[in-house]
Amino acid sequence: MRKKEAVIGFVLVALLVSTVGYMIAQQNEITRLRLEMNEIIPFNDNDREWGATIYLRVYRSGVLLSEEQHHNVITNAGRTALRGHIGDTAVAVWDYIAIGTGSGGDATSTTLVSEAFRAQGAYAPVGSYNFTITYEWTAGTFSGETITEAGVLNAAAAGTLLNYDDSFSRTLQSTDSLEVVVNFQVGT
Repeated sequence: MRKKEAVIGFVLVALLVSTVGYMIAQQNEITRLRLEMNEIIPFNDNDREWGATIYLRVYRSGVLLSEEQHHNVITNAGRTALRGHIGDTAVAVWDYIAIGTGSGGDATSTTLVSEAFRAQGAYAPVGSYNFTITYEWTAGTFSGETITEAGVLNAAAAGTLLNYDDSFSRTLQSTDSLEVVVNFQVGT
């Protein structure tokens, strides 16, 4: 009877290991496909077909631990600066992702409530009208911070806050890496 239980245990462990391996191998493809989708995102909870969604993905030892996404507001300052981009080439490009530990910001916010980290992300066009800004903070960056807010700015320090969200609550260990993807929907 013990031999039978050992064989069953071995088969279950082998099945679990192969399933986790398959999931890791498919993660990049899933991410690529997800970002290529042209999803309709409401703007500030209205029916307009533009806005932004922030995706947070936490990896521990290279394995996806959690993923969450939230639609967020385009700030008033961000909308004003967007308008300025049409006729003013002096307006800086938004490609800095900031994450923080505060909450309570809204459409009138010009900064994160309590910014903890900021980095220049990578821009990528998606479909005909949409784009993403992506950055991954690697393992060793965090030491127990609970990330609760995120936004995109157009400078390494200060700058104009384009969008804001404080719907997250993710405590990060030193072994965690955090990928933030901000998907901007400009049209369909």
